[in-house]
Amino acid sequence: MPFSLVGLLTLVTSYYVLSRQITETFDDMLLNAAERLERRIYSVDGELRINMHYFSISTLGSRGDGKIFYRIRDTEGNILAGFDGLQDPPGPLDEPLFFDTRYAGNALRAVATTFPVVRSTRSGQIEVIVAESTEARESLINEFLLTLSILITIGGLLAVTIAMLAIHRGLAPLRSISRSLRRRSQNDLEPITADVPREVSTLVASINGLMMRMRQSIHNTQQFNADVSHQLRTPVSEIRALAELTARQCADPGARHNLHEIGRIAESAGYTVQQLLTLAKARHELVDASAMTVVDLAEICRQACTEAISRIYQRGQELEFCERETGCRIMGDSVMLRWLVQNLIENASQHAGGGQPYRGTLYVAVAYSAQTVRLRVSDDGCGVSPQQLTRLTERFFRASPGTPGSGLGLAIVNEIARAHGASMELDSPPGQGLSVTVTFPPSSAPLAGSAK
Repeated sequence: MPFSLVGLLTLVTSYYVLSRQITETFDDMLLNAAERLERRIYSVDGELRINMHYFSISTLGSRGDGKIFYRIRDTEGNILAGFDGLQDPPGPLDEPLFFDTRYAGNALRAVATTFPVVRSTRSGQIEVIVAESTEARESLINEFLLTLSILITIGGLLAVTIAMLAIHRGLAPLRSISRSLRRRSQNDLEPITADVPREVSTLVASINGLMMRMRQSIHNTQQFNADVSHQLRTPVSEIRALAELTARQCADPGARHNLHEIGRIAESAGYTVQQLLTLAKARHELVDASAMTVVDLAEICRQACTEAISRIYQRGQELEFCERETGCRIMGDSVMLRWLVQNLIENASQHAGGGQPYRGTLYVAVAYSAQTVRLRVSDDGCGVSPQQLTRLTERFFRASPGTPGSGLGLAIVNEIARAHGASMELDSPPGQGLSVTVTFPPSSAPLAGSAK
């Protein structure tokens, strides 16, 4: 676009400059032709005569490809030679006067001038008008513009080509850095080590500095979480233990009831603190993808079920684990994946009854199909409404507020799934329980030959 605008501006400017220059040149030739006519007029016995043959009229112009008209008239208005129909000059002829006119359907550029002549004993003035059609001028201007347009077009194409090549070579390091960053995990904050030109090195250094500050911020956040864990969990545990010990030694039924309530609240607070810390550690943007290793998701689910089985039985529930394929291996963090499974089991155990104790079965299944690994945890409870289904991953939202819990279980599951590049789908058909399916992407699919 800039080259096109510059080329158009150049053509317009050239048109006006060329028009003026060519007009001045042709006007000088017209004046020269008029002066040649002056030299051909002479007086014989008081009579004016012109020494000019008919064929020499066409030689008044310089190029010979325009039409020439002329008129020679004395001071009394008598036509001595030429075309009587030519227009008179528009002003006095104190000096040669150029003007535009028309004659016989032709657009003409004319010059009018006067010069003195001597007739026997008296002198007078002779008026000479020489006009030439403008075809030659216009043709010359068009030829110049055509040549200039071709040169501008060729030069513009060459300039654009050179500019595009320069831009392509200049942006090649940036494209390389962009591809490298796109291939990275969203949590990979390692410095860029690409070999770039000196002009791009400042940008790379700035990006690396930003990544270092982000890594330091993440480290500070994780350290803060550890400090909070130590400072909050210990006092809450002490409050709970002290309330239980005091309740055993207290004989007053009312006070004992209050102490049990304090213990229950402290237990709930401790669980909420633990869930909040787990959620903070599981934030997908804080997870270092480079620390992930190949893990067996089925084995992690088996361990999580083993840890939860006693608690599930105490609640009058059953737990069923199904491994449809062996060796369901993915890239992940084993600790965080165990949190994911534990929170799914705990969420189903506490909320499947919709506020009432659930006495059914919890199902945990791992399967490998279509180059993906799917983890599904479901129940036979009352399920949730479609309006509540879309809000289950919100922090502190509980479909059954009367049920004990922190409202953070599925929020933690969602964060861990995002950290592993997985998607989470919640489904609750009418009259059936809730099922949560976590699907790991093809890049996290099991290793070749690990599935049946």
